[in-house]
Amino acid sequence: MKRIGTAATVVLVLLALAGCGVGPPGSDPFFGRARIGLDSVDGRVGPLRLIGVSIASPGTRGSFHVAGDSAALVLTIANHGGSDDVLIGASTPVAEEVVLRDGDGDAGPDPDLDVAVPPGGVATVRDVLGEHLELSGLQERLRSGLSVPVTFDFRDAGPITLSVPVGTYTDVRPDRFSGPAA
Repeated sequence: MKRIGTAATVVLVLLALAGCGVGPPGSDPFFGRARIGLDSVDGRVGPLRLIGVSIASPGTRGSFHVAGDSAALVLTIANHGGSDDVLIGASTPVAEEVVLRDGDGDAGPDPDLDVAVPPGGVATVRDVLGEHLELSGLQERLRSGLSVPVTFDFRDAGPITLSVPVGTYTDVRPDRFSGPAA
């Protein structure tokens, strides 16, 4: 009889502890913000896969983008469906807007996203010195290694929200620097 009482107590304690866990995504405004160590995240909506989604950091781990500044948002979108789709919008509570940058410096940022994803193909917007998305008008400081929610809206597949990590900005090719390499 004493064993049954002990077992029942253990089960009740485990149930109580399970109730103290973190709620589902969206129930906590800071969900995923402390997922330190991730460099990118992947997601899926309909026939589309979002691959290697990250926010580029300006330096080594622990560095940050300051409020009011901008930060590059890079990703690859693969379409496994039979018809084309288009990324028509993106948003995050940590920036005023998400814009498309062409990287050549001739055109300004384009707030009207129109990134075509062909059937059976990919759209690559991940070159921080070329075409990429950009979080413009940051509302807060973004530190390397943390994650923020970003919602991507596709014409046909619809929206998807990912907890996107702020990565480390280390993948710039030496031939892309404006001055000679040291």
